[in-house]
Formats: sequence, structure tokens, C-alpha cells
Amino acid sequence: MTIVENPFEKVRVKLVSARIEFMSQLAKFSNEELMKQFTDEEWSPLQLAHHLYIADGVAMEQMQQIQNEDNPLLTDTGVIVPQLTRKAELPVSLESVLAGMAARREAIFAYLSALPAESWMRPAQHSAWGPIKFYQFVNVLPQHDQQHARQLSSIKARFQEHNV
Repeated sequence: MTIVENPFEKVRVKLVSARIEFMSQLAKFSNEELMKQFTDEEWSPLQLAHHLYIADGVAMEQMQQIQNEDNPLLTDTGVIVPQLTRKAELPVSLESVLAGMAARREAIFAYLSALPAESWMRPAQHSAWGPIKFYQFVNVLPQHDQQHARQLSSIKARFQEHNV
């Protein structure tokens, strides 16, 4: 008898672990540091958290697109999400961003947990990556969180180095 692992359970662990990694890096910043930027081109830690909130919203839309359309062409999230982040109003507070992040991630979990295993193999065409399966697209989310956790770590080190 072959045991098939639930695709959602496999990715859930990665999603939770990566988000915890991001949140633990974010927690190292004082309230004052959360708003600081080294240059106008770089985002503050609060803006990075807001960026993940925006990214989860776009990812949810694209996951639904993959499930609802036959082999859809997905826009490059690596281009549109930073654009949306730059255009967005600055978050009112860390608490509002964290609440939004939690709500979006909860919605993603609810959506993914309801999908049958065969849905995870649905194809799409990503404008930057080429052919991609649904499960591959979903697995980009934890990588994105980890990328920005490393970025927060680097920002914190620079704050300490420059006594900011």
C-alpha cells in the first residue's frame, strides 16, 4: 500500500517555518528602527513586512487563477509586487501590518487545505520562470519569506554597525 502525503501538509510546514523566521527577525527591531531606511531606494523593516502582506494577496489571486483557468499566463510577481509595495501608502502601524499578514496567510491556508491532491499538479506559464506546476508556485512563498528574513538580518546588522 502506497501512502500519499497531503501536498498541503508538506507546504504548510515550510510556510509556517519561513514566516516564523521572518517574524523573529522583525522582532529584533525597536519601534524607531522599524521605520528607518538607509537610502530612499531601500525599504524599512515595516515596509518589508507590508511587502509580504501585499505579496500574499497577489499570490492568492494567482493561485486561484491557476485553479480556475487552463494553463494561465501569470504575470511576474517579482516585478508587480515591488511596484505595488512602492505605490502603497505607508502602513499605519506594525500591528495593522501583522494583522493583515496573519489574515492573508490564514486565507491562503484555508484555500490550500481545501484543494484535492490532483489540483497541486495544475500547470501554468509564469512570465519569468516559464512552465510551472501549482505546487512549485506555492513553494515560492516560503522562499520569499526567507529571502526577506535574511534582508532583515542584514538591515539589523547595518543598524548596529552604524549605531543607527
